Amino acid sequence: MHDHDETYTYECRFLSPEHFDLLHEKFLEAFADYFIPFSLSKDLFRSHIVINAVDLASSMGCFVRGEMVGFSLNGLGEWKGRYTVYDAGTGVVPGFRRRGVSRRMFEAMIPHFKDRGCEQFLLEVITQNEPAIRLYEKLGFRKTRKLLLLECSDRTRLPAASANGPSIREIDVPDLASLQKLWDGSTSWQNSVEAIARSPQTKTILGAFDGEECVGYIAYSRTFGRIAQLAVAPERRHQGIASRLVAEMNAGTPDDKHLQVINLDSNIAEAVRFFTGLGFLEKLAQFEMVRDL
Repeated sequence: MHDHDETYTYECRFLSPEHFDLLHEKFLEAFADYFIPFSLSKDLFRSHIVINAVDLASSMGCFVRGEMVGFSLNGLGEWKGRYTVYDAGTGVVPGFRRRGVSRRMFEAMIPHFKDRGCEQFLLEVITQNEPAIRLYEKLGFRKTRKLLLLECSDRTRLPAASANGPSIREIDVPDLASLQKLWDGSTSWQNSVEAIARSPQTKTILGAFDGEECVGYIAYSRTFGRIAQLAVAPERRHQGIASRLVAEMNAGTPDDKHLQVINLDSNIAEAVRFFTGLGFLEKLAQFEMVRDL
């Protein structure tokens, strides 16, 4: 633990691909004691970077005496029709928390991204993380919605796969723009059409077909059993199609994994009722926050 009375000089600077290993090391250190501790292998950390369109040259590190004590991973892309910078993970190592590291990085990044033509800054923050929420609000971010992480730890409660109703088959070359027509709301950044397109090697997309018409689909991570998208045509709902899609996913997911729905918009009440009815429970919630640039 560092002496909090000691004065340090903080240097915030943008990084490069050569910082990948160091960022992975500091990512593990910063999130080891998080609200829900998690650890990513190098391969999974690289996948996180790809899915979220992270540009290491647009990501920032905060250094003290040459040591990285904080970082902000940033993705760039279109979001709801606007050129957006997305915070894919901001962390500070334990010994330097509550010392203004995150604030210094954001104060350096915001004018930089504005000058680059970015129109907004997007992030998510766990609802219990009140210090971070207060900081983001002071920096001009506003809450836009609450996103839920739901988890099913008892997979025996889920319906069994069935041959009744529409046929279920994998969609090898999905027309994601067309499938969006089945949506009620909008996804988070990491579950977006663009994110799925960036990570085809880690995603399975199953469609429910009535003849050649796709009346519902599910997109999920094959390795972890994490649902990114699930939608059924409005006129075909309450016919068991969504349950069959989840059942097929469950059958193809490794037994040691808990099924999860990541960043589900809490405002989509029908979807929340559907998943909770299957035995998915809320594990945590995040606020999506946006700042205009």
